[in-house]
Amino acid sequence: MTNTKATTKRKRKTTVLIRRPKGYRAVLTCDNAKTSKGEALGYRTGICYLAPGNESGVINTCTYASKGCLEACLFRAGRGAFPKTIRQRIAKTLFLVENRELFLASLRTDILALIRDSADMGMIPAVRMNGTSDLAWLGMQMSKEFPSVMFYDYTKLPKPYLRQRANYRLTFSYSGHNLNDALDALKHGVNVAVVFDTRKGQDLPVSWNGYRVIDGDTHDLRFLDTESVVVGLRAKGPARKQDSAFIVKTNGTAPLSNPFVVLVA
Repeated sequence: MTNTKATTKRKRKTTVLIRRPKGYRAVLTCDNAKTSKGEALGYRTGICYLAPGNESGVINTCTYASKGCLEACLFRAGRGAFPKTIRQRIAKTLFLVENRELFLASLRTDILALIRDSADMGMIPAVRMNGTSDLAWLGMQMSKEFPSVMFYDYTKLPKPYLRQRANYRLTFSYSGHNLNDALDALKHGVNVAVVFDTRKGQDLPVSWNGYRVIDGDTHDLRFLDTESVVVGLRAKGPARKQDSAFIVKTNGTAPLSNPFVVLVA
């Protein structure tokens, strides 16, 4: 598990030894832009990045992803655009498919290491199981096995409120084609992430379909958000050049069918 910053922030070193299974391969990543924002709030986050959609060639890890979502996927944004990173994420997905038992054993090892290292750093551990995938069973199983750790994910699978646990928080993702499911999630207290064409440094819309919009770019710790709000995200990577329903337009040129609504107080 990547842990390059721990040496500079560690307050005390424990003597807890974690035995790795034979054939162990790192599953979680703790060093990227998303996790660094969380560290400023006192959380050490491990994220599992798999190949999204059918990128691996062996499994569809995002069965409800729209065409626009896949085209704008952060799988190819930032470090994810590097060929080496793409190969690593595809290899990790193959690892899951070809040897699930060892994959899960490696994942458990990484979570235990995250718990230990977080304690050393005086931080709180958190895990995002689906960084670039949408496998409901994975987050549900790990959150059950580690009830003292907070897990969270974005998902496009309908009725996310049926899969949440006390330590597993889900945020539903709007795709441009699942408005009814998005409103259903909000009605049941689950937040909805919406990608807007708002540029970096500019304010996000005040509301969307009558629900208050919060700035989701300030950090990635979605379990800290209040309930029944829209998590506004600014288009990043390939999405900045995309013209699809996945990116909600805010400049007044969107068609009337676009669900963007501004409420005037």
